[in-house]
Amino acid sequence: MKIQKTIACVILLLFGCASLQAKNALVIIAHGSPSEKWNAPVLSLENEIKDILKERNISGFDYVRVALMEFTEPTIASVIKDCENEGIDRIYAVPLFIAPSGHSENDVPNILGIKYDVQMIDELKKEGASLVNTHIPITLGPTLSYNSIIKDIILDRVKEMSTRADEEALVLLAHGSPDYQSFWTKMITEAGNYILGKTGIQYFDYAFVEVGQSFKEKALPAIIQAGEKKKKVLVQGIYLVSGVKRMSEYVEEEIKNKGQDSVIAYLIPTNAVYGNYGLLPDAGKRISYWVADRAEEWLSKKID
Repeated sequence: MKIQKTIACVILLLFGCASLQAKNALVIIAHGSPSEKWNAPVLSLENEIKDILKERNISGFDYVRVALMEFTEPTIASVIKDCENEGIDRIYAVPLFIAPSGHSENDVPNILGIKYDVQMIDELKKEGASLVNTHIPITLGPTLSYNSIIKDIILDRVKEMSTRADEEALVLLAHGSPDYQSFWTKMITEAGNYILGKTGIQYFDYAFVEVGQSFKEKALPAIIQAGEKKKKVLVQGIYLVSGVKRMSEYVEEEIKNKGQDSVIAYLIPTNAVYGNYGLLPDAGKRISYWVADRAEEWLSKKID
């Protein structure tokens, strides 16, 4: 009889502990776009990451979602609200931004309620952002500049365009951030030198052009100069999804629309090849594996 009572107590204790175990959420945050074509590869990460966590037998997350900062659902606020409805106790949020910037260091933290900057919050409200008001503790992870994920994917993009490394120049384009410019310069320089070392390309330059807004003023001079040094210029962007080929096409269309056909030959180098994609889509699922790695690190280091 005593043995039966003991067994019953153990079972009740185990069930009690299980019910008290914290429920964790993994939220992957990206910028978002009015373009469904841009959003599609980002939203597809959700199921990829779920599958990878399952493959690795990582059962520490009860909820996994992608959230978009701007333009469309699922918004950050709606996903966090869903976490509340699911009874989530802790959230680990991974910002899918290239490197520290105003978005990753100010916009996202203020939306999540991790920071409270009155001026920033007013600006976010004017832009139509929904702010989070939650009791759930949120930990914000690193940007994609952590580890070698950017260098590895961009290397493959360059290899896809390359035919004769000794005759080619490389120009990398990225958004940049005035407040974190030294970090971005270090990041893009390291990526360029890494690619040179892996491919045999000997000439490298870069420019920060936002999402193409400064392409004509900043990218074209670098591309033209590279074209004077080598027979072929490989132009690749370091963006989550956006490709620089569309940026170059937009500039050419703009020049034509202004009736400046005579200067196209000068402004648009004919020996340049432009990358169609950023880091996504990626058949190797490396972004998803990177997110899973960060999530696993958080689970192993968090204090219960």
